[in-house]
Amino acid sequence: MNTNIKVFLLCPVPEEQKPINEYINIKQNRLLNWATLPIKKYIFKIISAYLSFFPIFLICFLNLTPLSPFEIGKIFLISSTFFFIGNFIRWSEVNKRLITSRVFYEEGSWFDGKIWEKPFFLLKNDKLLSSQKIQPILKRLSVTIGIHIVCCFLL
Repeated sequence: MNTNIKVFLLCPVPEEQKPINEYINIKQNRLLNWATLPIKKYIFKIISAYLSFFPIFLICFLNLTPLSPFEIGKIFLISSTFFFIGNFIRWSEVNKRLITSRVFYEEGSWFDGKIWEKPFFLLKNDKLLSSQKIQPILKRLSVTIGIHIVCCFLL
């Protein structure tokens, strides 16, 4: 049996805490996988979400506050920025776990955490995954957050 496969199979990190499995889970999550879409679908998804949720947001706020629809739109834009910031934070956490050579994991509960040193071949593959898949996602999310912040200041 190949020694690389043996090391991977003998990894003490629980399956749900392995960085590669975290990446797969986040990629399959419907709220977090928007940034993995091609750019046209990504923009369409954002616009369709805005068109779907803004009328509901507007109706709720018009009944509760004396703010104008313009001010409510600004609040909506600011609150939607937090969605992208949360998305960015989650993707960057997975990225950090992929590129670090040591993986912190918990076997039973929060008080018995341990550290596992990744073998070189696994670290090399994880860094490749990070540079090819996650870094473009983080860049796209940071540009989206920047556009939201600029729009908030311009309105």
